Amino acid sequence: MENLSIPTLRVLYKHYVNWVSAHPERTTDLEASIKWISYFLAGRINNSTLLSELIYSMSNFMMLFNDQIILSTAKSSNLKTVSDKGKKKIFSSENIKRFITTVDYIEVFIEVSAKKLWGDRGRWIIIVLLQTAKCMARMYLLHVHKLHILESPPIQPLDRKSVGLKCKDSVDDVITLPSGRTIRKLDHAPPMNRRTWEAPPRADKLNGVPGRTLSDKHIVAETMYIMKPIIHLGSMCVFGQKSWKPWLISITIEYISLQRLKSIENLTPQQRLVLSKRSLNLAMYMVRSPFFENYSEKHIRLFLQWFVNSVPLVGPLMRPFLEYMKQWQETYFYLWSV
Repeated sequence: MENLSIPTLRVLYKHYVNWVSAHPERTTDLEASIKWISYFLAGRINNSTLLSELIYSMSNFMMLFNDQIILSTAKSSNLKTVSDKGKKKIFSSENIKRFITTVDYIEVFIEVSAKKLWGDRGRWIIIVLLQTAKCMARMYLLHVHKLHILESPPIQPLDRKSVGLKCKDSVDDVITLPSGRTIRKLDHAPPMNRRTWEAPPRADKLNGVPGRTLSDKHIVAETMYIMKPIIHLGSMCVFGQKSWKPWLISITIEYISLQRLKSIENLTPQQRLVLSKRSLNLAMYMVRSPFFENYSEKHIRLFLQWFVNSVPLVGPLMRPFLEYMKQWQETYFYLWSV
């Protein structure tokens, strides 16, 4: 039976890979449906929080796994050149990025599970362990692999509609001008019916180069941002969970780090996008403790209540959010996560 099951699993896996590669849009719809299921389960059955987090984490894992399938299929024409470079090491940048992304996807589920099993004490132990592991991994990427100003999570969802065309461009297929503009070689142009008439990706994106090297003061600013979760957890241990000091320390670190990094000249477009997202994240401090309990909670509840009563067909969607807003705020809008 065991000898028969292994080939069967391989065949099923091959069929699944072929289906995902051939139907990326349907795969996206399936992942979105699973996430909606986790939302509607909240509060409707016993242990709904744990179950909904499990389903949500599974959907994120599914998305990450399917992205890797689609990306590897799109790059299948270049597999020979990739394989000549040798096998990736355990502590390669890609493996560390996958580790951080995986922790980002499952950390809430692990925290909720720890609280169910061991109470608040066990939950805080797990939080410290997870955030310490993530900080160490990000510091390794920053100081060893020289990857600066990374997104959170480091591996972002693929643009599945355009990944097939973009991955066909390699460094040997384009010419980079002194201005940085790239031009595709004539003998590497796609067929007429598949041309998008868009410029090929820049050389830094094709190579996966993280951009220009940062100066020492900018590396210190990025290090401050990476260490913010650990500093915040330590200040909570010293001053207490309800104190304003951890909140103020965290927002100060994030603001100073952001202003230092924005002063860098000639940032890559990807780095500018990451810094723009970090700027928007400063607004999230309005829904984080203790600012949420003292100021924003009552205003958000009044607005959502008015919205539910005024707009038809919105009630079934928004009432669960109103009922579990405080619980979700404590679960998702914490300060120790990057």
